[in-house]
Amino acid sequence: MNKLRQRAAEGLWPAAFQRWLPISTGVLAVVVMALISSSCNGGSGAAEKITLEGGATMTHHIKTGNPAANPGDFVMFHAYVRNGDSLIFSTRQQGDEQMIQIPKEEDPNRQSSPVEEALSKMGVGDSATVAINIDTLPQKPRGFENASEVLYDLAVTNVMSEEAFNEKRKAERAGALDTLLQSLVEEYKPGTPIELKETESGLEYLILEEGAGAQPESGQQVKVHYRGVLLDGTTFDSSLSRGEPIDFPIGQGQVIPGWDEGIGMLKEGAKAILVIPPGLGYGQRGAPPVIPPNADLVFYVELVGVGE
Repeated sequence: MNKLRQRAAEGLWPAAFQRWLPISTGVLAVVVMALISSSCNGGSGAAEKITLEGGATMTHHIKTGNPAANPGDFVMFHAYVRNGDSLIFSTRQQGDEQMIQIPKEEDPNRQSSPVEEALSKMGVGDSATVAINIDTLPQKPRGFENASEVLYDLAVTNVMSEEAFNEKRKAERAGALDTLLQSLVEEYKPGTPIELKETESGLEYLILEEGAGAQPESGQQVKVHYRGVLLDGTTFDSSLSRGEPIDFPIGQGQVIPGWDEGIGMLKEGAKAILVIPPGLGYGQRGAPPVIPPNADLVFYVELVGVGE
């Protein structure tokens, strides 16, 4: 989805800033003064200041004593991004907490984020401010043209082991997916039995209508109408609403892996539902602000042309 990727990226901050922002679009909703003043309620006394990698600093306002995340754990949190006292982004304005997985092992080829490093030092109920020197960024993010630093106010709401997180996610996913599939089948092919098939890669699919035309071969141009939906029912993109299918060469990596595989299984004229796990979609990073991290994607697709 070359075009899908492009549309999903519209409205983003510069890519350089995304390195420091491992979250969808925003960050926390208790003002930093509230965080600091509440340190007397369960905090461990005076704020602790820590130097992070790359010269960033972390001021630990509230330290509850709850255990910090272990490598591989998932940390749920809310946060602000501030320019001085001016709020730039807030997760609570979106209504959703953010989530990040602490890396299981150090990767010398991967540059860690000061926000990620700070979260790895925090337990449930902790709050902190991370200050990143603007001069350490390749370019100034939008809204910080005259600033010397970017401030993140973080509040950890939960820490879960990878096993617990996966079990929780599996149960939530099953319920949401069942509801969504029922809705899509009723809309596009009422009466179709919902019996998902799964490939070795983890791609799940439901054929609503078999095509009578050719099956695309690697490198062939295909035209596809689609509607992309998150598990909560939100439609994040639709060629059907625009009235124009997208075209791309199959099997050439110009679309997410789940599309290369899923569309490649269909024959011209086919209609299907593809359930694409994060590893075959946009992964842990997501495609902010449209697609959140670790998102399952559900597509209704119509293969309208092969080799054109």
